[in-house]
Amino acid sequence: MLFGTYEHCMDAKQRLTLPAKLRNKLSNPVYLTKGHEADLEIWSKDDFLLQIKEILDQKNDQKDIRNIERIIWSNTVELDIDSLGRIKIPYNIIQSLNIEKDVFILGLGNRLEIWSKNKYNQHKNQLVVNINR
Repeated sequence: MLFGTYEHCMDAKQRLTLPAKLRNKLSNPVYLTKGHEADLEIWSKDDFLLQIKEILDQKNDQKDIRNIERIIWSNTVELDIDSLGRIKIPYNIIQSLNIEKDVFILGLGNRLEIWSKNKYNQHKNQLVVNINR
């Protein structure tokens, strides 16, 4: 199980070191995809394929299925965690989400989320406002 919040920095080559407590629970390859908000998600192969199956099983319309598949598969990359525990995040993905050097890595049970530090703080503050309503 993946859990916790970790503050890390990407290096100049878009490499991000995953916390040892998290990376020791993952094996190569891992799958990086855009999340539901302004984040990235990292999945193990088995959990990623299970998640995709659950999403696609919810839709009956073939056009909906094709559109969902198009979005998911075109925004997913297969990555290996290197011997130093790093992943290299493709530049185009970083740019599309405006992810900066300073990030938060969140363990969410079966996946990791990567957030730009500023965006995560904004998101977290908004959650607090919504909860207090």
